Amino acid sequence: MKFLLVPLLIVGMFFSFTAALVAMLFWTKTVETPQQLVNLVMGGQDSTDIFDEFSLKDDELSELFALADTYRTRYEQQAKESQVLMDSLTAGLTALQVEKERLAAESVRLESLDVQQANAQRSQSLDELAKFYAKIKPANAAEILQQEAQLSDTTVAELLRKLPAQQMGKIMANMLPERAAKITKLMQELAVR
Repeated sequence: MKFLLVPLLIVGMFFSFTAALVAMLFWTKTVETPQQLVNLVMGGQDSTDIFDEFSLKDDELSELFALADTYRTRYEQQAKESQVLMDSLTAGLTALQVEKERLAAESVRLESLDVQQANAQRSQSLDELAKFYAKIKPANAAEILQQEAQLSDTTVAELLRKLPAQQMGKIMANMLPERAAKITKLMQELAVR
């Protein structure tokens, strides 16, 4: 009889552990129906895939590493594109600065030409006036040149400098002394320039 008790004890322990295991499976909601229990015991369900939250963490971690690699690759590509654009922008700004300096120099040159052309036209105009004043009587010329509304003092001084010295002297003699002195002073200043 003694020999019979040991196998019965083993079988009883097996059934009690099995019952405890089944109760635990239902209590932890690993299985919710008897059919799920049968599928689990018969191998219809993967017994290693009991807790989804544990297996997903490994998958999520590998997905995060893959996503990080994707972002790093994108970042490196965008950094290269950004550097190319920055280099292009720098080259464009340099070219723009060079063009700006060239235009400034050209503007100065054109202004100089404009001033030279204006001075040449003014000189030509004064030459023509000088020819006219050289032909009229000194008294009439003095009377016209004394009218301040007609010509500025500087223009009168430049005009008189273009006349022959003898004609200039006769015209100055027919001017009012104050006006003649003022024109003479301007003529001296023009001679210094």
